[in-house]
Amino acid sequence: MKRLQVLGVASACLAFGIGAGCKAPAAETAAKPGDVTEARVASESGAGTNWLLNGRTFDEAHFSPLTQITDKNVNGLGLAWYLDIDGAMGVVAETIAVDGVIYVSAPQSRVYAVDAVSGQVIWKFDPHIRLNMAINGSYSARVNAGVAVWEGKVYVGTGDCRLIAIDAAAGKQLWEATVCEPTQTGITGAPHIAKGKVLIGYNGSDDGVRGALAAYDASTGKEVWRFWTVPGDPSKPFETKALEMAAKTWSGKDSWRIGGGDAWNAITYDEATGLVIFGTAGAGVDYGELSSIKVGGEKLFSGCIIALNADTGEYVWHFQTSSPGMQTENNHILIADLTINGEKRHAAMTAPKNGFFYVLDAKTGKLISAKPLVKTVWASAIDLQTGRAVETPKLAGGGRQWTVHNWWPMSYNAQTGLVYVPTTDRRADAKAAVESGESGVGLMGRLIAWDPITQSARWSVEEQIATNGGVLSTAGNLVFQGQGTGEFAAYAADSGNKVWSIKTGSAIESIPVTFSVKGEQYVITPIGWGSGSRLFAPARTMVTPESARGPVRLLAFKLGATATYTAPPIVIPPVPEPPKLTASKETIHKGEVLYQKFVCDGCHSPGTDGSLAWVLDGAIPDLRYMPADVHNDWYAIVLGGSHWDKGMPGFADPPKFAFPNAKMTVQDADAIHAYVIAQSWKAYRGEQQAAHARRENY
Repeated sequence: MKRLQVLGVASACLAFGIGAGCKAPAAETAAKPGDVTEARVASESGAGTNWLLNGRTFDEAHFSPLTQITDKNVNGLGLAWYLDIDGAMGVVAETIAVDGVIYVSAPQSRVYAVDAVSGQVIWKFDPHIRLNMAINGSYSARVNAGVAVWEGKVYVGTGDCRLIAIDAAAGKQLWEATVCEPTQTGITGAPHIAKGKVLIGYNGSDDGVRGALAAYDASTGKEVWRFWTVPGDPSKPFETKALEMAAKTWSGKDSWRIGGGDAWNAITYDEATGLVIFGTAGAGVDYGELSSIKVGGEKLFSGCIIALNADTGEYVWHFQTSSPGMQTENNHILIADLTINGEKRHAAMTAPKNGFFYVLDAKTGKLISAKPLVKTVWASAIDLQTGRAVETPKLAGGGRQWTVHNWWPMSYNAQTGLVYVPTTDRRADAKAAVESGESGVGLMGRLIAWDPITQSARWSVEEQIATNGGVLSTAGNLVFQGQGTGEFAAYAADSGNKVWSIKTGSAIESIPVTFSVKGEQYVITPIGWGSGSRLFAPARTMVTPESARGPVRLLAFKLGATATYTAPPIVIPPVPEPPKLTASKETIHKGEVLYQKFVCDGCHSPGTDGSLAWVLDGAIPDLRYMPADVHNDWYAIVLGGSHWDKGMPGFADPPKFAFPNAKMTVQDADAIHAYVIAQSWKAYRGEQQAAHARRENY
């Protein structure tokens, strides 16, 4: 199949059946494009024909009742079509499927509308993100987790802090609103819908940004309410009574300046209670001026699950998963009715980064149960009365916590009674590596089928790569998940047996969905190495050398499909021979310290491994692969800001809210350059030695 091209607005008319002479849409009825309403979500919840919301239904279950594809016939699943997506960063988004059209976002907040049957692009929207507003915004622009669709509009958050409404039929912008301060941060999470409002947060807890969740009128873009998650400037009045209460839990001079509590991802609307239940990140900055501020207390509402009235944004309850010894981030929240000890409970379920699985009463926030998904190293249990961690002498301070559930969503299947949780876990032989604090060493991925009633694992599957994609479960007794190796696999939901898989050639860090068109069930997954972790975490925790370099695509599968999948050849580029290294060991060490001080490792990855190539076109390049001309332009780029339009500021005069805001000297730049050259030589010599060994063994 040849690469599919953008059809333009005129062809959108044809695709949607608008106007004289236009063809009917691929869907069964010529519905208004993007026709998603609260009534429709309710009426179709048991059908599964469409995937109308993030998570499919308001409860965020990521479960489909479709049964055409089952664990018995899944071996007949074949590729229906694929679509190449422009850009070097992979797609991590969850697609939305409405009446035979899928809507998906890509890096730099670009949005595609695609015919679900043919894979042809109907329209493409580019918000033209400004990369030179903030360092955090430059980072945020590289990743986008998805869109929302409501009453004929498609909503996307941008890396430069805008919420944009797009006409679902024509792909034209209708309105935009400023959600956050673009000189501070940006948006990567998907918008969510509740009571005719678009809910959106933003990034920045690690960087001193004050978090908030905001609600906008879905029709007009007018801000309806905003809930600040942590106290602001004490010289100004509190925005809410809840914040006045929260401020009493912060101590220390200038403690408010560290911000925190951002609500960038975990947002769930519970129809039964009328509450928006969302998760916040922790509070604390590890670098720059803010890192010297000493903060005590619980620091509400950072590291919390918070419930608000969806109509007014008023505080209802909170539950804090952070503790003084473990600032954690809260991710994906599921809503379900569970029968626990003979009593029906309307529950909110979540697995934060601290390794525990929590079940809370969705109406009151009262803790029902909490157990570790697997062995944890920071706490042995959670006190059900206080919600606080119970540490034992053996576990207290026993090393860095690695058993975590990150932002990728779980899936709850009421038929099996299980929650399928994508996690990062330690290998059995990884004790020494974990205790030594080596980043990413001894880790693996684990897909866990968790019983939320007994708080125990029914089954689990070990995976080669530590970081893998989100989870989809179906009534066909299937669980789908993509992996960092590039494998897209299906497991039997009741047993965990792998029943189908395909090698895509690209790391998968996205969220699969399923729907049906004209009586045929499709499974969709984006592929390509694209998580924000790519910028700051070791590559080996996310990809293989091959899957890191695979194509960025949207794949569609259905039973009996026979489309040929043609992946471009994987070429692993060699490290170019670096410039001669003349700096002393002391200068190189100084450069390593400065590399961290100026947070170069926040985008260009640690020195151990980076993005594995000199990748441009929207990605962040691995500095070990710098070509000669970039070495020659070092001062212009690093000090002068000649690449600020691409998101790389000049540190001789750093932009507002840079991290840190100290000015870099020529001597600093020289030392950092020396460190980068040393890392380049290390990688270059390693490749040469490996090539020599291969020749010797040939």
